[in-house]
Formats: sequence, C-alpha cells, structure tokens
Amino acid sequence: MTAFGRVQSVLSSKWNRSLIQSPYKYREREALYDSRGRLNSPTDAEVVEAPSEEIRKEVLEFLARNGAELDFTKCFWKGCESLPIDVAQYGKFCKAISLLANGYKQVSVAKELGVNPNSVNGWSRMTSIPKLAHFLVALARMGEPEDDKVWLTMKQSHGHAVPIGAFLQVPKSISSWEDVQAVLAQVTPIGDPSKQFGKAYMFGFLVGMIIGDSHKPKQGRGHRHVELVLSKKYDTNVKIGDFTTYCANQLGLTMNRREDLPKPETKPHGFYHWSSQSSPLVDWIFNAVLGLNDGEHTTYDQVHLDWAFDAPHDFRLGLIQGIAESDGSVSIASQTVEFWVIPDWEFMIRLLETFGLKGFRNREAVSLVKTQAIQAFKVPIFAEHLQTVRYQRHKVIAETPKLSKKERLPQDVREAIGGLAAEGLSVPKIVERIAETKFLLVSFEAAQRWVRNSERAEYAPHAEEKPR
Repeated sequence: MTAFGRVQSVLSSKWNRSLIQSPYKYREREALYDSRGRLNSPTDAEVVEAPSEEIRKEVLEFLARNGAELDFTKCFWKGCESLPIDVAQYGKFCKAISLLANGYKQVSVAKELGVNPNSVNGWSRMTSIPKLAHFLVALARMGEPEDDKVWLTMKQSHGHAVPIGAFLQVPKSISSWEDVQAVLAQVTPIGDPSKQFGKAYMFGFLVGMIIGDSHKPKQGRGHRHVELVLSKKYDTNVKIGDFTTYCANQLGLTMNRREDLPKPETKPHGFYHWSSQSSPLVDWIFNAVLGLNDGEHTTYDQVHLDWAFDAPHDFRLGLIQGIAESDGSVSIASQTVEFWVIPDWEFMIRLLETFGLKGFRNREAVSLVKTQAIQAFKVPIFAEHLQTVRYQRHKVIAETPKLSKKERLPQDVREAIGGLAAEGLSVPKIVERIAETKFLLVSFEAAQRWVRNSERAEYAPHAEEKPR
C-alpha cells in the first residue's frame, strides 16, 4: 500500500535538521515562495529541494484521486495550521496540476488561474510549491502516523511556515510518561550527546523552566519560542540560563544566549537573556505536555500534568529542579523553602509528595518548613550541579549545626548578634551572618530576642546612674 493508500480510505518559527529522517535535503540559503507561488530572493536560511521523481509521481496520483481535499492535513500537528490564503493557494496548485494533466499548456493554465507562468512551471516540476503541498510531499515520504498521533516538524520557514525541519511523530495529548518517552526517543541532540544527563532529566528541567521563569510567546501565525530573562543580581543566574539552553539543544531545539538587556530605570540590575528558535515543538510542549490551550498562560492558568506523578525519577527530578531554580526561594532565617507557583499550588504539593516531602500552601506560595526543608536537600530540589545561590542557601539550612531547645546561645554568639544589630542589620541578615561566621544556625526567634536584649541594654541607665 502506498503512503497515501490509507489516507483516502480512512481520512474521508528556525534551526534543526535531523530527528526522524527529514524528508528534505538542505542548502545554506533560502528560497521561499510568495503567495502566488513565486520564488523570493534567496537569503541565508535553508531551502527545500524538489522531491524525487518517485515521490512526485505518487503525489500526482494522490492529487488525481483527491483533488484539493485537505483530509491529509489531519496527519499533521494542528492540521498544518493552514490559513485561508494557504488553502486558496493549494486549491490553485491542485487545479493547475489537473489542467496540465488534461493537456493544457502552462501559459493557458497561468491565464486561467490568474498566476504567473513561472509559478505554474515550478508547480509542474514541484521545485516551487505552496505550503500545503510541501506537507503533502512530506506525507508521501514518511507515510501516515500511528493512531492518535500526528507528524510535527521541528522547524518551519519564517513567514510562509513551509516545513523545513525534521519531523517527529507526537501524540496530540499526553496520558502517560510512555507518550513523552516515545517522542524523546526520536530526538537527536544538537552537538554531542550529553554523557552526564539523560533526556528524561533534561526534558524535565526544560519543562520546569517553561512552567516557571521562561516566557513562551506566540505571535500571529508564528510558533512559540522559549525566552528566558534572569536578573544580574546573582552571577549564578548565568548557570541557570546556560543549562536551560543546553537542555533545549540536547532535545533538538536551538537556543542561544542573546545580548544582555539593560538595567531599567526602576530596577537596580540589568538582565541576562536567552532565546530559542520558534518551533512547533514548543507549541507541543505548551499544548500537549502542559495541557494548556492557546490563549492561556502559565502565570494565570493551571498546568495539567497528572501523568508526571508516575513518571520516572529522573524526569521528576529535572522537573522539580527546573521549577525550583525559576520559582523557588530560600529563607535562612525562617529555615523555609518556598515555591511561588501561582496558580499551581496543588500540582506542586503533589509533585513534592512523590519525593516524600510534605508541602503546604502559605499565602501565594507552597512552603517546606524546617524539617521538611532539611529533608528536601537530600533530593535535592535545587540543582547541585549548578551551585546556584538558592542551592547554597538551602545547604546552609540543611548542614549548619543548630542548638537544641535546652542549649543556651554561647556568649560570643550573643555578643556578635548585638554587634550586628548595632550596625543596623535586620534580623534575617544577622541570622545569615552568624551562620557564615560562627557556623551556627540561630533561629529567627532567638536572634530577635537577643537583638531586643541588646537594644534594652544600650538604652538602660548604668548602675551608678540609677536614682537612689
């Protein structure tokens, strides 16, 4: 049966090259087509070459049977995301092929359809064809996807959305980890494969960052891309952005660091900046993996990842570390870890439970307090290999010695607290400084008590000045 045999009976936004074997070859220039099917001027991107004579013949046979019917588009992600102009142009293409097959000359066909003769010439040889015809050629090369799955191209040309990237076979929705695993198995990394991290962990980290800090813009007919902007307040934020970029590249999605963003007048720091290619793969992560609809936002709408709770440890570890490094915070003074995951509080609590941790909603965050925060360091919920500020602060909570309830603060620690209070430091800053200099984690309440004692001692009259 040909690639189109079942189609007839059953069906009544920039950079990667090789996941499943791409149906196209590439050259280091671009020749995209305008709305009339004519070649634009070459630029510096890739260009799709014409199909082989065998594929061309199969496509012509399909068009002879089906005309301008679009049932084949159901084999692709979101039906090829065709616009009215794409459908109209494909209709002209199909009509031209039909007229040529019936003996019409190219000039006559061009006049009949109101298009340029060069367009008809390109259509007949299939060296210059409309967007939907490119998808039809791809289907002839690859065959139909499995049930409940569609073909998704990693890259489409800018503006015209012609598929110029490798194709993945993806489920339209996720019901179990196995659905995700099957997609990851098709991915070929950009650069050498990672020897330190598995695909499951890196995909989890990338998804966690997408849930958290990264922006997922979608503009018009273009596809989403991952954009990450992190404050320059902490140098270790560079590690977060670079590792997110590394994960994206290892998953076949080109992502690079961009020019840093300047400091706004109202902010004390500038920003580091990373951005990925625009790709239907990012759309698939947003729609299928996160379970969000177009028009929804991770900032306001809950994600739907119930399948993740039964996923392998590596994926869940990457997921929780991606979320923690983007939306997590650590308070040394209160010995608390918080996740600012509005509105995904319940999801975060359930994800923590898969690691044996008990979190609770506290204001707008999910919190782990004291013993649970210490236990979380064993996971670890912040990425040890990144050694970020959050990880280092969490390490202070988990590993700095503490006094029992019956033990009294040493005299030198009490004096140090009084001295730091005299310098104007806040109680949280005093707790951090004592942990750093005295290697002792004092509770917020104890530090506050000794700050007040030192203030009373400062303002109390000396013994010789007391009234008789």
